Amino acid sequence: MKSWLTLHEAAVVARRTDRTIRNWIAAGELAPRYGQFSRDEVLATEQRMRRKVGRPRKATSE
Repeated sequence: MKSWLTLHEAAVVARRTDRTIRNWIAAGELAPRYGQFSRDEVLATEQRMRRKVGRPRKATSE
């Protein structure tokens, strides 16, 4: 099994779209190394992002 993945392969492994992987990179959640991604890091990021459900709620002033 490959340990280094292209962007598209990372998306397939994480069961996400290429755009989602790019968003994770832009947000600093996943870092490519020499244009490729560690399979373990992709899976760990997918698990971490799955736990981050929804957006943070705005504070309400009552």
